Amino acid sequence: MIPAPVCDLDIHALAFGGDGIGRLENGKVCFVRGVIPGERVRVSISRDTKSFCRGDLLEILSASPDRIVPECPFFGTCPGCSALHMTYDVELRWKHIQFAGFLTRGTDIEEDSLLPPFPAPRRTGYRNKLTFHCQDGSFCYLGLDNKSPVPVNDCLLARAGIREYLSRIPRPDSADAGKRIFRWTLQDGVLDSGTPEWAETPFLTEQLGSFGAFRVAPPSFFQVNIPVASELVSRAVEAVGDSQAKNLLELFCGTGVFSIAAASRIRSLQCHGIELDSQAVEFASHNARLHDVASRCTFSAGDAGKRFARAAKRRPASETCILVDPPRTGLPESLLRQIGEYAPRRLIYVSCGPDTLRRDLIRLQKYGGRVISSGLLDMFPATPHFESLTVFSFDGKVPR
Repeated sequence: MIPAPVCDLDIHALAFGGDGIGRLENGKVCFVRGVIPGERVRVSISRDTKSFCRGDLLEILSASPDRIVPECPFFGTCPGCSALHMTYDVELRWKHIQFAGFLTRGTDIEEDSLLPPFPAPRRTGYRNKLTFHCQDGSFCYLGLDNKSPVPVNDCLLARAGIREYLSRIPRPDSADAGKRIFRWTLQDGVLDSGTPEWAETPFLTEQLGSFGAFRVAPPSFFQVNIPVASELVSRAVEAVGDSQAKNLLELFCGTGVFSIAAASRIRSLQCHGIELDSQAVEFASHNARLHDVASRCTFSAGDAGKRFARAAKRRPASETCILVDPPRTGLPESLLRQIGEYAPRRLIYVSCGPDTLRRDLIRLQKYGGRVISSGLLDMFPATPHFESLTVFSFDGKVPR
């Protein structure tokens, strides 16, 4: 077997996803995991394509002063955390650089519209939900190839209650397979999908800072980092208030958090949410009653793209603010076209995928809109991921 080529290179940037970027002597870009900009490293080339190559770190020849010892014993084998070897200031700064690059490079979006990044109060111990894969008698995450199991049996990012629970329960049986979910709330403690209590528990109660309690079904989505989620909701509510809209139309509304929070703070606001998950819609209606805004917050189950026209027809665009929180894949093209042609007073776009956010904002600009403000919130510190909130305004131009 021919040994892999070994080379030295200088790391000058971090790519979205956490890999360091350097260049070989021939100018080809090389991606390396576990490095920091400013370092000189020795790598073994494990993949070489026409346009780029990938190197495995062999040695740090010149270390960055921002390098620290990773707290997690699984760092380097577990794919989840990509930044525990650097200070949090450096991690957050490079996330902002990546986010700014997605939004402004080759677009009409101005850098002046970007807000400073919002840091997480805690870098570890924040996740209120973990999903493991059970395989060969261990709890595992999937590797970088999204196939290979990586045994972990613990996670530094999890809330202390989940970690304590994991430390005292038996490992999965060697014959067990599939996913195992662990959720924690301040009111309910830990709930484990591998126990009978999971099916017997009708709901969990999440406490979202000053916005109060929200009930959610155990399998349903809720943000994993409550302090950052509270800031995200606060910014969304502020943007709705600043728009002076009379109506809020929330698409992909889940359990109704944004609509209910907005209606609780803006007493004249009428809200309607659309969500594909019918169980989540039931909880959204229930949460509206809990917060005493049911008369101004209604919810319906269905596909947002198919139900949008009917919901928009009842609400004048000049009086309506739309809030979307789509999956990582972004907005379906047909729905994006409908929103652009409707041209609401404001569009508030919550995104966990800066690449699809960029794509959708460029498409929306064709309908005469512009970005008023956009900023990342570090919902997932120590990992390559983050959340963002963008406020978009339409000026009524005819689509090009």
